[in-house]
Amino acid sequence: MLNGVGAEAAHGTVDADDMGVFVDRIAAAGSDRPTALAAAQVRRRIEAGAVPAGVRRLAESLAATVTDPPAQRWPVDEPESLVDAVQVRNLVVLEHHAAPEVAAAVTALLTAGRRVLVTAPDSAGLDAVRARLPESVTDRIVSRLPAMPPAELRELRKLLVTDTAARQARPGQRLPDESALPPLEQVAPLCERVRSLTGDPGSHVIAHLLDDVDTERMEAIVEVARCVQERFAALGPREAGGWTWNVLDDLVVQRNRATFDRLREEAAQAVTTATRIEGAPPVAFVEPLTDEGRQVLFSYFEFLRDGGRPRSFFRPPEQRDAQPVLAQIRVAGEVPESESELRLILSHRELADRLERIVANCGELGVPAPRDVSLLPALLEELDKIAAAARSMATLRHDVLFLRPDSPIRPPDADQADRVAAEILAFADRTPGVEAERELDELADRLAELAPPETTAPEHTQAVAALRERDPHAYAEALNALGAARREHRDGERQAALVARLRATAPTLADAWTQPGAVTAGLGAACLVPMDALLAQLPPADSADVVLVLGAAGLGVERLLLTAAAPRLVAVLAPNDQAAPAPSLLSVLRRAGALVIRGGVGDAGGEVVPLARAVPTPREAQVG
Repeated sequence: MLNGVGAEAAHGTVDADDMGVFVDRIAAAGSDRPTALAAAQVRRRIEAGAVPAGVRRLAESLAATVTDPPAQRWPVDEPESLVDAVQVRNLVVLEHHAAPEVAAAVTALLTAGRRVLVTAPDSAGLDAVRARLPESVTDRIVSRLPAMPPAELRELRKLLVTDTAARQARPGQRLPDESALPPLEQVAPLCERVRSLTGDPGSHVIAHLLDDVDTERMEAIVEVARCVQERFAALGPREAGGWTWNVLDDLVVQRNRATFDRLREEAAQAVTTATRIEGAPPVAFVEPLTDEGRQVLFSYFEFLRDGGRPRSFFRPPEQRDAQPVLAQIRVAGEVPESESELRLILSHRELADRLERIVANCGELGVPAPRDVSLLPALLEELDKIAAAARSMATLRHDVLFLRPDSPIRPPDADQADRVAAEILAFADRTPGVEAERELDELADRLAELAPPETTAPEHTQAVAALRERDPHAYAEALNALGAARREHRDGERQAALVARLRATAPTLADAWTQPGAVTAGLGAACLVPMDALLAQLPPADSADVVLVLGAAGLGVERLLLTAAAPRLVAVLAPNDQAAPAPSLLSVLRRAGALVIRGGVGDAGGEVVPLARAVPTPREAQVG
């Protein structure tokens, strides 16, 4: 089929119809019932959009010969054993391999964890191989594939490979449900409250100062503390390094107070002016407006505002003086004349002057200067927040310092004011450290009761200990460890369930995969099945990795349908076997560039030799 599916595969354009034709041409070489049954099964899978991997790889290997004839291969370039070969090649030929060598090859594949189908035209060949398999792998030999979906078998093999001693110990443990664990968001504040009230003397000082305060005064102090925290929250997090906190720190110690007030006033006036002229016609200055020119315009504006009128002849002095200045200004592209236009020009000049003063004040305070008028509202908003925070701090300082004549609280900075406000609110809420400790102990007791001591997991004990030690970091680690333990528990239960399902259909294989050292010995399996039975009932996709075909020397082209049983096909030729005349299975494999491993060197390996290509017969051309 070099002019059909082969060429299509060479360009990556094989579709279901092409693969169907490819399979039909393979099947046309035989007229027996197993061939017909196998071809029908493969066609159904192709129509369902699941082209068997082995069939597709065969078509691609044949297609490669259409455009790029392979270069000469040398033994040094090829894999050294069958196990290595099937990792990189999908078509392999074992020459001069008798039953002992085939048994060694199957053993090597099983040790590598491969799922192998061994098939032969008659039972005698299978029996000869089975008789020579070592006892170490006989428990992984099954008469038929396990009646489990391939996905479940793959999942089981993955779980067995990743099994650990910790997972094996999980079935006897009772892990608390995630919903039964106190959330870290609840535990961390309690631990912080206990630590702040027991480790920081300032909290005891605040409690001492507020202990005898009457209810009305206490409500006022709490309101002030709450106001401080709200004002600080409006400034954003201090860790972000914003300039607002630096300005606030200066205001607390009365540094740059006058400059701050001027900046705030200038910003407010500038925002008002910008709002007033928003949407007005654009103003352009041909030449910069000097202070003298500005005074001339202001005099002319007052003249017009007081009822004066411009004249074409006998112009009043104010108009004569203003005309040269107005000639250097454009309002909406025209020379301004009216009172409203003069007001707009003066407003623009006023806004520019204010911006200059704002930039200067910002530089003195270390505040980012606004690049244009549009940034002034945001600057004014931040300045108002700073002013409100400073007023709240002053009120808090007054209320706390003068609660008692011997008050030990020094005038607070912003950080201390935040801490004092928080402690006042904590005292007002009646949640001292004793109550937080009691709540943590109750949480620990309830958590410990979720499992009897003999079935308590180490991670469970770790979480209880962290609550009793008031350690939020250790508790967070325990929560993460419990999450991993629950996953191990689920994996253990899933592994046990899958092993039970495997044991129901293949008990010896289940025992082999679960015995100590099974992973090292390889989680492989081999099924020895007659060829007609295998073709009549092809296994589901992903059931096997390799199909080992005994007696390949006398097989016809139609037996290439065995590629639908596994992604890789290994054809075995016994010593003294003579290949059937072309077209045959071996002749097509020769055209597809199958790797040849000649027996007589090592166990499952051998001498790797290049397989010469032959000119295709007419039948091979149709198949290929």
